[in-house]
Amino acid sequence: MFVDKKTQKERLKICNGCDFYRNFMMLNKPKIKWGARCGDCSCFLQAKTKLSKDFYGKCPQDKW
Repeated sequence: MFVDKKTQKERLKICNGCDFYRNFMMLNKPKIKWGARCGDCSCFLQAKTKLSKDFYGKCPQDKW
């Protein structure tokens, strides 16, 4: 169900360089910390990058 921490870090690194990367922490410093999300599928990246492909842990852009 989950991937190891090394795989998650590699995936997050790929996401950070993607055009669809959205981090709402950068915008006007909101009171609630939403964190980074994918602009394509709207998933929270911290959670999505932990999941294996069998459990919806697949990049919608096929980057990982």
